[in-house]
Amino acid sequence: LPCACNVNNKGEAPEIIAASYASDAIEPVPLQVPYQPLLCCDGSDQAQDRFRVTQIEKLKSDLESEGFSPPSEEVPMSQTLTARSRRDLSLSRQATTTCEGFAELSPDNSEDEPQVLLRRSQAGSRLDLLAPVEERKVGKRITLALSRAVNKISCARCLGVSSSLVDCDRDKILKEVIFGDFLESDGCTVDTDAWYREVQNEMPRDQFLDDSPSPSSSSRHISNALEAVLQDSNLPHRSDTSQLDRPLSEYWVNSSHNSYLQGNQLTSTSSADALANLLRNGCRVVELDVFDGQKYGMQGPCVLHGGTATTAVSLQACLEAIRDAAFETSACPVIITLENYLSPEGQRDCAALLQDVLGDALYVPPAEALSWRSPGELLGCFLLRDKSWHLDDSSPKSDASRPARVPELQKLISIGNVKFRSFKEAKNWQGCTSSSFSETKLLQLISKCGLEAMRRYTTRHIARIYPAGYRVDSSNYDPQDAWEAGCQMVALNGQKSIFFHPHAAWLNAGRFRGNGGCGYVPKPQHLMHLRLSPEDRPDPVKLKITVLAGNGWEAFRDFDILGPPDSYVCVEIAGASADRCLERTSVYTARARTGPKAQPVWKQRFEFVITDVSLAIIMLVAWDQDVDFDDLLGQYAFPLLELKPGWRRVPLLSSSGDLQE
Repeated sequence: LPCACNVNNKGEAPEIIAASYASDAIEPVPLQVPYQPLLCCDGSDQAQDRFRVTQIEKLKSDLESEGFSPPSEEVPMSQTLTARSRRDLSLSRQATTTCEGFAELSPDNSEDEPQVLLRRSQAGSRLDLLAPVEERKVGKRITLALSRAVNKISCARCLGVSSSLVDCDRDKILKEVIFGDFLESDGCTVDTDAWYREVQNEMPRDQFLDDSPSPSSSSRHISNALEAVLQDSNLPHRSDTSQLDRPLSEYWVNSSHNSYLQGNQLTSTSSADALANLLRNGCRVVELDVFDGQKYGMQGPCVLHGGTATTAVSLQACLEAIRDAAFETSACPVIITLENYLSPEGQRDCAALLQDVLGDALYVPPAEALSWRSPGELLGCFLLRDKSWHLDDSSPKSDASRPARVPELQKLISIGNVKFRSFKEAKNWQGCTSSSFSETKLLQLISKCGLEAMRRYTTRHIARIYPAGYRVDSSNYDPQDAWEAGCQMVALNGQKSIFFHPHAAWLNAGRFRGNGGCGYVPKPQHLMHLRLSPEDRPDPVKLKITVLAGNGWEAFRDFDILGPPDSYVCVEIAGASADRCLERTSVYTARARTGPKAQPVWKQRFEFVITDVSLAIIMLVAWDQDVDFDDLLGQYAFPLLELKPGWRRVPLLSSSGDLQE
């Protein structure tokens, strides 16, 4: 639930305060907030329907007068999504949109849809119900629709916003909805002890108690209680590190691909700073493509993306940056995975650099390591992942053309990388092994052999997934399928694509806010022990989230040239394929750029049935609705398993994950 209170909002970071609860696996909170649909001025759903029908009929009449014919038969609102609207709303490959006014989205039938222009609004505005048109008329129709929408329809009605919420006493709504039956008769005090126990499911926060006449009284002033809701510490998820004692193969690990690049995969700069930034942001697996430096005019091994126009940076500079930034945000081990193109002499230089720069922090495994260590045993250590010649010798298809083996480097390898050929062959592998799969290879294996085969493989071995070669713009694949298959290292491009919002990076950040944000998240037991009895399998739960309001919207005052942003919030559930879905609120048009009237109020409730809580991620994304492309206001994601019931503050981060001022 997003909410805001009567405080001085100037200079505050934008945020959404959320209250939620779920049944069964997540302890329910007894607060019942009745859902009240948005109403028209006369306060009835029927009146709103009549208003929309009237507007639709008027639209058709106006368009006919301009010489445009309406469709031969009425097109339902649920079928009026264009390809671009479908692309923007479907935030993951298998996600479906189930919000009011939209039917389920499926890529299978996208080509059969009529080419209908739609502004993403749930009201009958002049941009919503235009007839199917040929491509040459699209520009003319958009111009006509825009002109009429601006000149003849009020902003609130065009965007489908109830005037009862646009002009409401916002603070009064927040107090009544958040504190409800816990408000005293005077309307100024709250029974905070009972509210914290029954709604927040936690003990009262003494720092917000006012100087009441009676020290034993549990009633506190409402302004103090509202301040507590908006505190930075009132996040919707836990922040404690709980499990670091399981084997390394039983964790998802925050991983990156081509970690040294600062931009695209073809022409960008290789930099040690890129590695440091990733590590400071919680990444625990970095990748280095290592080449002999003399080929590129450098002394000693260097790092670059081979076969491209990217620049080179010395391996020593990269290792020094890794050493200096590795444990600033987390003490958990950092895995350095090498894509090794070095000559034998280059391999010796590489081994010497690793030992000289990383020193005693470089973990050297015992000669016959047949089991995985735990992250808790390796705190403050660096682990090396590289091709393991010893393990690869067992393959009947060993390639005699590979570079000569150098024992100086081989003895430093903690995680041996072996080329994957089949699940049958992998059963014979011994020791701590791993393999790399492209995103397309993973989907092919799942399609051919099934999800359980990949899960069975990852109970013993580590699987690293990396982006397909065609992602030269540094865009990313959807990581959800890899997580669901049990893959431990789902490596994403840490660089920013110039074409797409980094939705995959938002999900990745949400996944690794779990377990205290240490970069290692334990996989659920049903991914590790595939022979669990039915009663040991996770039970479905029902999650209820009410999006109430926004706070600190002054940060967005300059998003639109003509006025305040037209804000709406998307609530997405990511995780198991059966659970992926997206809901969205109506659009709120503020009356001012700053002050109380700039803060949006939605007061809308959504329910989700989650079949696998341990895989699920909740993501809230706020948008500014525009005629062409909607602008991102902010985003935040976190694992459902870490959810704290009650009213919570959800901060809105920028596209790159930074706090907004």
